[in-house]
Amino acid sequence: MRSDNATSTAMKAIFEPKSIAIVGASREPKKMGHIIAKHIIEAGFKGKIFPVNPKADQILGLRTYASVEDIPDPIDLAVLVVPAPYIPRILEGCARKKIASVIVISGGFREVGKEGEELERALVNIVRTTGIRLVGPNCIGVDNPYVGMSMWIPVKKKGPIGIITQSGTVGSALECWAEKENIGISKYFALGNKIDVNEIDVLRYYENDSHTKVIAMYLEGVSDGRKFMQVASEITKKKPILVLKGGRTEAGQRAAVSHTKSMAGKDEIFDAACKQSGIMRVNSLEELYDFSKALSFLPLPKGRGLLVVTSSGGAGILVADYCDRLGLKLPKPSESVVRHLREVLPPQCSFSNPFDLTTTTSEMFELVMEKNLRDPNIHAMLPIFGDPLPRAAQAVERISEKTEKPIVVCYVAGAEVEDIEKAEMQSKGIPVFPTPERALTALHVLVRRHVMLRSICESG
Repeated sequence: MRSDNATSTAMKAIFEPKSIAIVGASREPKKMGHIIAKHIIEAGFKGKIFPVNPKADQILGLRTYASVEDIPDPIDLAVLVVPAPYIPRILEGCARKKIASVIVISGGFREVGKEGEELERALVNIVRTTGIRLVGPNCIGVDNPYVGMSMWIPVKKKGPIGIITQSGTVGSALECWAEKENIGISKYFALGNKIDVNEIDVLRYYENDSHTKVIAMYLEGVSDGRKFMQVASEITKKKPILVLKGGRTEAGQRAAVSHTKSMAGKDEIFDAACKQSGIMRVNSLEELYDFSKALSFLPLPKGRGLLVVTSSGGAGILVADYCDRLGLKLPKPSESVVRHLREVLPPQCSFSNPFDLTTTTSEMFELVMEKNLRDPNIHAMLPIFGDPLPRAAQAVERISEKTEKPIVVCYVAGAEVEDIEKAEMQSKGIPVFPTPERALTALHVLVRRHVMLRSICESG
């Protein structure tokens, strides 16, 4: 059994190492050992990097060592990118070197059949006898832009979303979207076959990580269902946990077994466990990203009343339909507000909710939102900027500074102007969604989170 202090030290070595040995670093640009070393260097890693390759003197301008035991400095983290049959011997060398934690990128273990299963059992035995912490195998590593550590996908943007994934591609999609949209991530963790470090260990680390505001998970199965629920129940009182579950159907469960040999289990049981522990399930990768954005940056609404301001009548109709499905309300603006707005806005506007401005400017959006800020029946606002509307970012920023109500922005059909305004908003922590439906479902998750926290307060 490992002590809590030893586990904490090892987890810190995984996410915040001061020194990294890359075993299997390569001079060949197309090889993964080269790519990982290059990404870590280019991400601006703040610690020391030691390539390990007995057939090279230098890699990427760094002195190369024949083995981890030849490195004179202490090593916090070793990243292993060599064929699976060599991993047990190298892992034993890491243990002799007193390396706290190891990430095994290499595949070729239980996911490939009987021979791989035997190799994996050898790794398990070494981990148990030495106390070393092992990530993977069969994973794409760990990223932390706050220390300049990026392995498989080159990410640099610091942000609030902590990712835990049992699929490298699924998790990397979140990373790439967050990087492209200037949202950023706090941490990224690929579980792989999780023979040692699992989702519970990472949840505990994220719980105490000040940079992580929201935890986004893709899972195919959990290592210990009871403990997972217990840990999640504690964390969801402080931070939202979102889960996209693979293997919900029989076909998906068969795919999960062939992917990482995960036993997905009955979806009904997992769903009940999520509800009991406060985990918020999502139905798609798109929702996992959108909800993470919303919960990271927006305040929670205190009710279900929504004011929709749009320059598109069609978008307003779509929103009205979708609000009804989600249980969101569209309260009428007060008579005094409508009377005032009729005096200053064009007569062709629709003075209801959705508030359709037809041909408009961003300043008109701002005016309508500002006049409705104090309405107690309106708990959130959804401006839908349709067509190229400049200065939208300034308008939303000014309103957000005047209220604690969430402003969920949709910008659609704005061409190059949309790209400019969206980039400016998201650089200021104002998330933007590309369709009315995605904006509404993001708002709905804020409502769900508020209801859950209120329930906890009332029961506690």
